[in-house]
Amino acid sequence: MLYFRLNANYLAAAFVALYFLSRFFFKPSINTVKTHNAPSSSTIYKGTTWWSDRTVAVRTVAETSFARCDIHTVVSEDGQKVFNDWIFLEEVNAVNIVVQTAEGKFVVFKQYKYAVPGETFSPVGGFVDDGEHPWTSAKREVLEELGLGSSATLERVNTNFGNRDDRFRNDPKRMRNVVIDIIQHDAIQPTFDEFDIPEGHIPTSDDPDWVFLGRYRTAVNRGGGFTYLYLLKNAVPLLPNGGSELYAGTGDDEQQSIMHLSVHEVFDFLSQAKFQEVKWTATFALSLLHINNGMPSCCGEQE
Repeated sequence: MLYFRLNANYLAAAFVALYFLSRFFFKPSINTVKTHNAPSSSTIYKGTTWWSDRTVAVRTVAETSFARCDIHTVVSEDGQKVFNDWIFLEEVNAVNIVVQTAEGKFVVFKQYKYAVPGETFSPVGGFVDDGEHPWTSAKREVLEELGLGSSATLERVNTNFGNRDDRFRNDPKRMRNVVIDIIQHDAIQPTFDEFDIPEGHIPTSDDPDWVFLGRYRTAVNRGGGFTYLYLLKNAVPLLPNGGSELYAGTGDDEQQSIMHLSVHEVFDFLSQAKFQEVKWTATFALSLLHINNGMPSCCGEQE
């Protein structure tokens, strides 16, 4: 028995020694250490906080520049109970855009996403920048990811370029900067509804190829920001190689390939749940309802 106790003590001492040696020889990287530091200004959530007439208090658990996890204290609808553990996710508002070319083809991405097993197919999408109208965000995202836009924007580009040398037009960086400047110059100021939530409406007859399909809450009880859905019809290239596999998109550092689908192929993809995110699926489904069934654009918009 004494022999066992001695060996057990030696074994415990050996484990302690190995632990401290491992801490000395295998120090965490500087990047790992940084994750435990106090958040910098770049990691502070830049959106707004959701607060309703049932909200009592909000406590932040974790945040980044584009998302935040809060715990709300919420009163029940009948006012008889108080929930102290109501998890709520803030996320910067976003846009999803279905793009259909002048030839009637839908430009779709094939890609991989962190929370989706296997490959998926998606429309254009991205966050709404601070002070930006969602429609302006939609035009910017389509330009950045596909190099496409509407005929009205192309007309503005041609007017701006006039008789400039073709070498200027064939320079993707210079062209992109010019088109972005035009989009920003034509941008409309954000408007807000009675709940102080940004609206996504397109001014009447401003650009008939753009269709607003509505603003939707991502998760009705847990937040997730609002998503603004758009359809761009008769899309045309604004930049060299726009809409083709040769176009080098900017923005998110994601691997993706471009596909061109017919209306029937999009319908088939919908029936097989190949757009593996509910907002993407809604955007494509609403777009087909508008194109095939004449569903009007949201909410008293232009036709």
